[in-house]
Amino acid sequence: MALVGNLRDLKLPNLIQLNCMEKNTAKLTIEYAGKYGFIYFQEGKVVHAELDPDIGEDALFKMLALNEGKFKVESGVRPPIVSISTPWNSLLLKGLHRLDTLQSSDENKQFHLLSMLMNIKGVKNVAILNPEGEVLASNAKIDSASVITVFAALQVEKMGTLMGRSNPRFISLNTASSRILLAHYKQNLIYLDIETKYQIDTVLTLINQVVTT
Repeated sequence: MALVGNLRDLKLPNLIQLNCMEKNTAKLTIEYAGKYGFIYFQEGKVVHAELDPDIGEDALFKMLALNEGKFKVESGVRPPIVSISTPWNSLLLKGLHRLDTLQSSDENKQFHLLSMLMNIKGVKNVAILNPEGEVLASNAKIDSASVITVFAALQVEKMGTLMGRSNPRFISLNTASSRILLAHYKQNLIYLDIETKYQIDTVLTLINQVVTT
């Protein structure tokens, strides 16, 4: 019988520790905001992790940033490949250290927000920008053309404000290869690169859940 629950009640580090100390061979599935992550255990060792598009330690570290999400542990499921060789206790220390290395509380909040948004299915890249269009944090290098696009959208929005129009919560911009979504977050702006195959309304609902928590 599979063990199911929510990371709000049983945190991921505790789940990993439990499976390793019990020397389980199992598959741990995590679902959050329409996206799935997987962690595989073999005889009490963490041997593989997946969180599209990442595998191995990078995928595991991103999942460690989650504070909520449904989980299911299926016993007896073997890993498709081995992508992790680090002992589980060292792996947890390394991953948790990454979450704590940022110096200021603002940076920690930005890092956590980036991690939560990147765990939404359909989101390719995320950046947080200030009102001047400067990139404060991002999961990948944002090209100058994208920054210019965001800055232009901000100027259009400011013109609308001067004309007495209320600020929109989201701004959607379509290009030939991607869909850019801009979302207001406190005094800053969130830039999201969305895969074109996903319905914008579905992704918007999930993004709204993250930015309003």
